[in-house]
Amino acid sequence: MAVQWQRVLRAEGVPVAWLSLDRDDNDAVWFLSHLIEAVRRVEPTLGGDLVEVLEGHSDDAQRYVLTELVNQLAEHRRPLAIVLDDWHLIDAPQAVAALEFLLEAGPANLHLIVTSRTRSPAVGRLKVRNQVTEIDATQLRFDHRESAAFLLELNELDLDSTDVHRLWSSTDGWVAALQLATLSLRDSADPSALIRGFSGRHHSLGDYLAENVFDALPADLLDFLLTTSVCDRLCGDLAAAVSGQRRGQALLEELERRDLFLRPLDDNREWFRYHHLFVGYLRRRLERDHADRVVTLHRTASAWFADHGLLGEAVTHALAAGNDAGAVDLVERQAMHLVEHSRMAVLLSLVNKLPSALLPGRSRLQIAIAWANCLLQRAQPAQVALDHVRAALTPDDTSDTGKDILGEADVVQACIDVYGDRIYRAADLIAPYIAKNSGYRPWLVAVSSNIRTFVDIHTFAYDTAQARQRWANAFHDTTRGPFAGVYGRCFAGLAAFAQLDLVTAERLYREAVALAREAAGPRSHAARLAGALLGRLYYERGDIDAAERLLEECHELGAESGVADLMIATYSTLARIKTLRGEIEDVWHLLDEGSEAASQLVLPRLSAAVDHERLRLHLARGDLGRAQNVLARQSDDVARGGDGIAMATRHYQLAMRARVMAAQADYDGALRLLSQMHQESSSVAWRYAETATRIDLAVVHSLTGDTDTALRTLVPAVVAGARCGLVRTVTDAGPELLKIIGELRDASRCRRWPVELPTVPSDYLSKLLATAHADAERAAIPIIDRPAERNPAPEEPLNAREIDILRLLDRGLSNKEIARNLGLTINTVKWYLKSIYTKLGVARRGESVSEARRRRILA
Repeated sequence: MAVQWQRVLRAEGVPVAWLSLDRDDNDAVWFLSHLIEAVRRVEPTLGGDLVEVLEGHSDDAQRYVLTELVNQLAEHRRPLAIVLDDWHLIDAPQAVAALEFLLEAGPANLHLIVTSRTRSPAVGRLKVRNQVTEIDATQLRFDHRESAAFLLELNELDLDSTDVHRLWSSTDGWVAALQLATLSLRDSADPSALIRGFSGRHHSLGDYLAENVFDALPADLLDFLLTTSVCDRLCGDLAAAVSGQRRGQALLEELERRDLFLRPLDDNREWFRYHHLFVGYLRRRLERDHADRVVTLHRTASAWFADHGLLGEAVTHALAAGNDAGAVDLVERQAMHLVEHSRMAVLLSLVNKLPSALLPGRSRLQIAIAWANCLLQRAQPAQVALDHVRAALTPDDTSDTGKDILGEADVVQACIDVYGDRIYRAADLIAPYIAKNSGYRPWLVAVSSNIRTFVDIHTFAYDTAQARQRWANAFHDTTRGPFAGVYGRCFAGLAAFAQLDLVTAERLYREAVALAREAAGPRSHAARLAGALLGRLYYERGDIDAAERLLEECHELGAESGVADLMIATYSTLARIKTLRGEIEDVWHLLDEGSEAASQLVLPRLSAAVDHERLRLHLARGDLGRAQNVLARQSDDVARGGDGIAMATRHYQLAMRARVMAAQADYDGALRLLSQMHQESSSVAWRYAETATRIDLAVVHSLTGDTDTALRTLVPAVVAGARCGLVRTVTDAGPELLKIIGELRDASRCRRWPVELPTVPSDYLSKLLATAHADAERAAIPIIDRPAERNPAPEEPLNAREIDILRLLDRGLSNKEIARNLGLTINTVKWYLKSIYTKLGVARRGESVSEARRRRILA
């Protein structure tokens, strides 16, 4: 019936995606992957790269994929039907929850057709809302009239009314049994006698009818049916391999022609499957008549699937053959290949199918399991896998293989430590792998180089970190999969950012994103790691739209992955963007998520960063009490330690204390703490932190009324910011800081710039002010002190060409039309527009026209 329904829908122009389920689809990741692939076969525009997203193998990734699929279906608008065949095979809670989500949240243009021997709990709720049509055995069975039509008219059997009634009564209108009866009766010399034989003495009416069908089949065809029944799906080549008959495809087509319950699974008629009730009988008969062949058949099927890269089915058949060790062998051989290609979810799903008792002693497999869990931020199962490795291979193992695996275990351990924001032993653990001409495989050298680079960054060896990555590029280029190369570029970018080399940082982040998207997909685990850092850099430069797109995607897919730097970039930066958008409730929710992630993953640095953001917002909104509550949650003992992780954690905590002190007018206390932070940052050449603390010091000096000191403190930071393109670090410092920027602007305009201070480019100061005034329109916190400051006076008059462009803007012309009118290139027009915005202190086309009218530049 479902097949007929599919044909009718297709004839009406409705695409129908068909997913034939099996037990493996109890794994929610596999179920969703197969579902998306089925949808994409009929609507290639849907689903995109959602399968790659699932490789993140987190609840967040699964939730995101379901939500995104529903959103895409809603935007698609055109009707789409999805058939889920044999749903009764699925009983895992996560897979069941996925279907219930589709039933509950699916748009009106999505139609689900579910064939099942069991009922989903969601069906009851949908019936109450009149949103489901349920067709059960009562409707599906044939009545007497339909049975007569099927037997006499469709199949042209020579039966009288008594025979028809007896057959209908015996089968209770069960259509599969009627079909079997038809096949039996076609060649029967005495149909009435056969029908009278349908009695209660037979254990199974279906088996009885099938026996009669098989008695009439040629021996080779019967053997083909029995031997191929071990497979859940069949193609010609597989059928030939399992049956030993070379005409695999031809025999499949003959079975279909004979109506022997064989159904194609694709439009190309490449893959087929038997009716589940029919295949159940075939397997029982195979066990009864040829039990000695079953193991060999499963072994053959396993080998065929393995040779064709279908690892899941190869493992299933190996286990069915009782070859548990062989199944483990299959997974072990491919395990690191899956890890290196960012397919950690597939690996862990396969491992879950294996007998757990056989796994602890498999050191190579345990190493891959450790890698997969480590890369997915699952420290505990990763550590358990390493413990298995070390138990299986003692330090006394003198074989080269044993030494290599134990050494690799050290690399995984270092990686686990780095994800846990610990570096105290990481450099020693990976040292052998980054020695000159170490001879280890590129993957290990590349990962070890990344770990050491992370250590370099957080021991303030920034130049060494970038040089190490330039050396490691040759190994990144020869590894399989994008992870090592993406992380290497991200870490080199972090080192560049710490030194205020934002140009190099942006280039490296862009390379990382491009590599991840090309090799693993735009929404892959690797892509979102790189996207978080690129989003933070876009935000720093003032491009919050581009930053928001990248960071929202990272957050939707699960931000709690990667090293702490990536999570801080996501939670803190996205919170600031939402603050500027005026979405304060979303900000609190996001920061709560960040705190929860920090707690679950035991990351004090992330916890301090999130609380620093929370406290900063409370103070900006004038809520000193809540700010003090946040501070009270922090430990009385400020984190100690000389590495960059400890210093960053300590600086977040000291900055929180300093902000509360300043809010309580304890300016000396605030200056003392900020001066300590500045001195520590300067002593290790952490240029970004040094610049940021200078800005905070200038704010507090300004609050004390010491404008001269505030200016002298701030100008070196603003010079550094102008040189590298810092925007948000300055503008996010608050109204007091922007007052100082305004005074610097006035000093520059009136030529009162202090001779002892280095000059700052005027267009940079204008950009800072223009950015702040644009922020003030929607932000959930005060950005500037007085509305009168929204439109700073221009530093210099507009030239004739800029006024011409303003007039054309006033007429509503596009950049392309302006270029054509004035005989300029589009890029030249964009350059002029940037200058106009800077001089007028605005950020948009419409604002520039309004401001020009106010200043009477335009009539």
